[in-house]
Amino acid sequence: MIKRNKKLVDIIDNDTVTEKYDKFPEYLPIDASNLKVDTKIGCDFYLLVETNGDRKFNLYCRGNIVYESDKRDRLLEKNINKLYIKNEDQQKYYEYMENNFIDIIADTNIPSDEKTKILYGAAKNLVKDLFNNPRTGNIERTKTFACNMVDYILKESNASYNLLTILVHEYYTYTHSVNVAAFGTLFAQSIGLGENELKSFCSGILLHDVGKTRISTELLNKKGKLTKDEYAMVKKHPEMGVEVLKESGIESHEECLIVLQHHENADGSGYPYGLRNNEVQLCSKIARIIDVYDALTTNRSYAKALGPFAALVEMKEKMSNYFDEEIFADFIRFLGLCDQRRTQRKDNK
Repeated sequence: MIKRNKKLVDIIDNDTVTEKYDKFPEYLPIDASNLKVDTKIGCDFYLLVETNGDRKFNLYCRGNIVYESDKRDRLLEKNINKLYIKNEDQQKYYEYMENNFIDIIADTNIPSDEKTKILYGAAKNLVKDLFNNPRTGNIERTKTFACNMVDYILKESNASYNLLTILVHEYYTYTHSVNVAAFGTLFAQSIGLGENELKSFCSGILLHDVGKTRISTELLNKKGKLTKDEYAMVKKHPEMGVEVLKESGIESHEECLIVLQHHENADGSGYPYGLRNNEVQLCSKIARIIDVYDALTTNRSYAKALGPFAALVEMKEKMSNYFDEEIFADFIRFLGLCDQRRTQRKDNK
């Protein structure tokens, strides 16, 4: 829970600022500690100030001007840790976070849970860009970001708890891609994948639905049951995804296989090739489980989200032939451990 600091402090231009966390639809609060000195943020940011009882947002630094140490120090001196950006500038802000995420991971002054928020927000923004324009540059950005995500997971002791807490359960293609990447990478780590394998896996699963960029949004967002022809078109997205990667110069065997095989089932009933369990690579088997689990636990236009236990029951009773038995058993154990950690954290608060 965010604590309110009601202390009024003198600030620039003889105004006074109150650190309030009221919701202003046109502005987004950000932590001042996230901003790196001697960099251009790329968007204007503001202070919430109060003068004679009138609250307003005052420009503190323009995005095209270097954020210098004296501006940071003035905030620190006055114990001000919240700044604001305009909602319309979220993309620019998260691009800045994405470009500086290596430094953010290493910064011990930024709390672990705040790093997670930055990671998740930047990842959603990146995948949104990717689906709006799957050009080479955005695919390369995705690969780089996947490596940074894995570094964060390996270095932050609280990464698993923080990520599992922040995942959004409203279905959009880009939030789904980020959810399965975060959740899938944590699970893959738990069953022993090494750092390089995790980075290839995370990159591949972030890109797993990139083929949907070649399918109309009307079809992807259609409410109700798809026709036979519509479903046949949707089933082409794994092959389309590999085409997108190869046209962008990405021919990594592991990543292409995840994109191609994430709808293959252990009993050969999946698509696009009807491969059986022994014909599917390990990372694709993991992706299949995570993809289904996130779909079941996320609100969609045609179905409400199931809870974790109900989703597992559904997968066990109606879809067990889809999954590798050993990996699915590992996944059930992994969820149990996640639940234990959540309970322990709540008990310790």
